[in-house]
Amino acid sequence: MKQHALQTALTLYQGGTLDAETAAKKAGISPERLQRAVERAGGTLGTPTASPKRISVGAD
Repeated sequence: MKQHALQTALTLYQGGTLDAETAAKKAGISPERLQRAVERAGGTLGTPTASPKRISVGAD
């Protein structure tokens, strides 16, 4: 079960769905464990980035 949680966190992080800390929390594992898994997969933990562009939102 723990391996499944780790895989879920790794997928959520690598897919860009969640930042590393949130992915680890949601999967119930430590951020350090997720970091080790990312490094084993050949990646690195980056900092989340946000787009500074404004978007238009409207209602009909």
